Amino acid sequence: MKTLKSAAIIGACMMSSLVGTQAMAVEGGTSAYLMGSRDSFAGIVPGAGTYVGIDLITFSGTISGLSLGGLPIRADTDVDANLIKVSITHVFDSMLWGGTPAVNFNIPILDVGIDYVAVTPPVTGRAVSDNTSGIGDITITPMLGWHRGNLHYSAGLSIFAPTGQYDTASVNLSPLDVDVLSNGKNIWSLQPVLAVTHFDQTNGREFSAATSLLFAEKNDATEYQTAPAFTLEATAMQHLANGWAFGATGYWYEQLEDDSGQGAANTRAALGADSLRASALGLGPIVTYSSKLFGNPLSLKLKYFREFDVERRFESDILWVNATMTF
Repeated sequence: MKTLKSAAIIGACMMSSLVGTQAMAVEGGTSAYLMGSRDSFAGIVPGAGTYVGIDLITFSGTISGLSLGGLPIRADTDVDANLIKVSITHVFDSMLWGGTPAVNFNIPILDVGIDYVAVTPPVTGRAVSDNTSGIGDITITPMLGWHRGNLHYSAGLSIFAPTGQYDTASVNLSPLDVDVLSNGKNIWSLQPVLAVTHFDQTNGREFSAATSLLFAEKNDATEYQTAPAFTLEATAMQHLANGWAFGATGYWYEQLEDDSGQGAANTRAALGADSLRASALGLGPIVTYSSKLFGNPLSLKLKYFREFDVERRFESDILWVNATMTF
């Protein structure tokens, strides 16, 4: 069995995947945090060093009714997105409050498109599409990690900065041109998180879990206040002596109350909805492999999520590949 330090390198994949900004918010069918980011070794802050990660994520989903850029859309809407995330995590060779300090910087580059057939006048029956690409909202996550035998746990605070381009929706009727997507969300968000990992090196069994709360400020451009959201993520893995590991990973997302503000009120009225409160469950397989490249530790990860029991969010299929190297 590989040593805990080598196994913790895979944990750097968790830190390289802590956050993922998309072109929409809960206001637009998704949230600032890309659910399922915290998986294997979620509670481990690894040894001192610099970890550079690349995430390649593709997902497609559908939703019946949402608001994008302040424009309520009643039609069934499809989304297809590709996301590249560049992540740099530095773990300090020092101690703070008995734990190991680290900081993660996450830069997303996105390409998103939506399609729907309008169901409201004056464009009823017309096919509508929009797309956007570019750098999204950057995230910074300071964290602390502790170790006690087979038990490892960490605490962090993700800060989502509104660095991506943002515009409110615009519609031209002749010719029909609908511009509703943006690269960023136009709001600051904070996400405190607690994570734990139990890893037994004698049998290779791992269980990891992370819980977090996401708080977003009001979007002044649309007068829309997204309600706080709770996320619970869990992963069970079997690690082998040859560096491979196999398991299952999943998440539960639940907004704690309904969205508010005039923008939310307008959306509820336009959609004929009693509530915009969102929830989702996701589950799928995960495979990891730990090796070396040019003498440096390398970790690879492949996972897939199928979402179900989704309310007021895009219900998506998500394919996720990660590679992280230690320097």
